[in-house]
Amino acid sequence: MRLTDAMRSVFVELLVHGPLSRAEAARRLALSPSALTKVTKPFIEAGYLREQAAGEGTATVGRPSQPLEVDASRMSFVGIKLTADELFAVRTDLAAAVQAETSRPLIDHEIDNVLGQIVQAIADLTGDPAGGERPPLSAVGISLAGTATPSDPVVHTSPFLGWSQLPLGSLVEEAVGVPTVLDNDVRALTRVQQWFGEGVGHSSFALITVGAGIGCGLVIGDRLVTGQAGAAGLVGHLSIDDRGPMCELGHRGCARAYVSSPAIRRSVAGTLDRPDLTFDDCLALARDGHPVARRVFDEAGSALGQVVATVANITGPELVILSGEAVHMYAVCADAFQTALARHTHWTSTPVRVVVKPFAFNEWARGAAVTALQHQLLHG
Repeated sequence: MRLTDAMRSVFVELLVHGPLSRAEAARRLALSPSALTKVTKPFIEAGYLREQAAGEGTATVGRPSQPLEVDASRMSFVGIKLTADELFAVRTDLAAAVQAETSRPLIDHEIDNVLGQIVQAIADLTGDPAGGERPPLSAVGISLAGTATPSDPVVHTSPFLGWSQLPLGSLVEEAVGVPTVLDNDVRALTRVQQWFGEGVGHSSFALITVGAGIGCGLVIGDRLVTGQAGAAGLVGHLSIDDRGPMCELGHRGCARAYVSSPAIRRSVAGTLDRPDLTFDDCLALARDGHPVARRVFDEAGSALGQVVATVANITGPELVILSGEAVHMYAVCADAFQTALARHTHWTSTPVRVVVKPFAFNEWARGAAVTALQHQLLHG
């Protein structure tokens, strides 16, 4: 089916905000009823749109008008998130509902080995189902920390994986025979929040992740911000205090030196001369009131609050979502975070609303699947 811009707009509106009555869909998209009928007819005939089953919608007086909804079972996507030492993968439907997932360790970063693990994960997720048929795989999305965009099959740089100018998208597409797109992991996570998560209903929001590093994804005016060569949202080395600790790249007092989980672990473990401590050990000490750990986590919370305030001052989002593998530290540094957020928010504004999003690695992979989904719908 060849899609026009109007067809894409209607389908996305129903996918993200549906089910919707025909009148509501037409109102949202400023279409006449006849134009909406013309646009939706091919989707209905092909089975991608359907009327919501009787009894599921709101009761109406007079002739019923069943809302339209997307049949999410008509397409299937695989999303893969690569970390320095593990691969996480999910299979989703059109609505990004996870239908199956898998993970496997990455023994090394040699591309032949990683490619083999990717291909095997896709095979595991798309093999013959035990309980009946499923649609063929439509596309694959892969996310990683580094410089990558859906419009380019090349990973230009990925420090955690040690890759530079690697045509990963082309290699995977050739191996599995389906369209494959790449994305920065934080932007991919932002995409799933925009269409299927906390960002739904917000035309502008920011996603800030904390973990091995600090990332930032931005949606402004309903558009995901990518920047030149995918380089938007680089907040990890924002200056917090030029007398502060040093990050691994030699920047003194940057956000990464305060907030990243390795930096927090190094600070607590080094001060206490306990190199065996993990990040979660340090968090437990802080939760129990240990003065050194409390101080380090309060400084991390304060730095994170300053980062959020800076992003909010520049972009004016309706919402900031905090996520990432270390976001559970918020429970012990919330007061320091809120104090810093208020202190660094521009005096003419009120602090932005912040939502803490519980984290799981399959959510990164789900974001990669949504990257593939969006690329198919909007550019396929």
